[in-house]
Amino acid sequence: MFTRLGDTYRRIRNTLRSLLGNLYDSPVAGVGDPGRPASPMPATTLIDRWILERLDNVIADCRSAYEAFEFHKVYHTLNQFCAVDLSSLYIDITKDRMYCDAPDSPRRRATQAAMHKIFDALSRLLAPILAFTAEETWRHSGAGASVHLQEFPQVQHLQNRATAQVAELLKLRGVIGQAIERARQEKLIGNTLEAAVVLHSDSDVTEKIDKAELEEFFILSDLTIRQANEASASVTKTAYKKCARCWRHRPAVGASTTRPDLCDRCESVVAAIRA
Repeated sequence: MFTRLGDTYRRIRNTLRSLLGNLYDSPVAGVGDPGRPASPMPATTLIDRWILERLDNVIADCRSAYEAFEFHKVYHTLNQFCAVDLSSLYIDITKDRMYCDAPDSPRRRATQAAMHKIFDALSRLLAPILAFTAEETWRHSGAGASVHLQEFPQVQHLQNRATAQVAELLKLRGVIGQAIERARQEKLIGNTLEAAVVLHSDSDVTEKIDKAELEEFFILSDLTIRQANEASASVTKTAYKKCARCWRHRPAVGASTTRPDLCDRCESVVAAIRA
């Protein structure tokens, strides 16, 4: 039991550390530079809207549990949110944009804005049950007075439109995952980013979302989508070369005369950083 509780604590703490690490250059007031004025919320992508809807549900559940003195429900709700929604999905999916996009790219800033909301809410919700950890992370963020002087976050009553779309995509992600695992066992590919995936989708969600956003969601380099009556996926090894910076296999790698080892995105980011 103590081992399980220790694992849960480390998972929550590591989630807070990961959020703070991704906010080091955030333009949001109170993180990194507490004197900096807050910038307006940038346009969000589907995965950002989904995590904010999930956060809204978590806030509602935790507030209800606290009011009923059901602290075990708070523990289970926050643990599930950190382990599954954040660590296994959101942080993993957005890792590429956070590490490889230009520092001020719109989708990177959108994710930072979402992560700031998540960090702020988690710190407040954890304060009664993880008093010292919540206070430590709050002070490290430069957010101001003690977290124990703050109020709980308010429920925004967001409509779960993104949640419904992501639920459809997660089903397709499972189909792709099975196909990739078979390809690995057959030695067709070494890792997911080497895969060229043809997805036969039975959901209209894939027609409403940009292909680049779908590749990011599924963590793929090379994705072709075809509509079908039943979901299935086939995998071959991509013919594209690997970008030395983001490790994605892209058609533009090798085309540049100045940086043939980089994809077009990474080449422009590196050039801007060095300018």
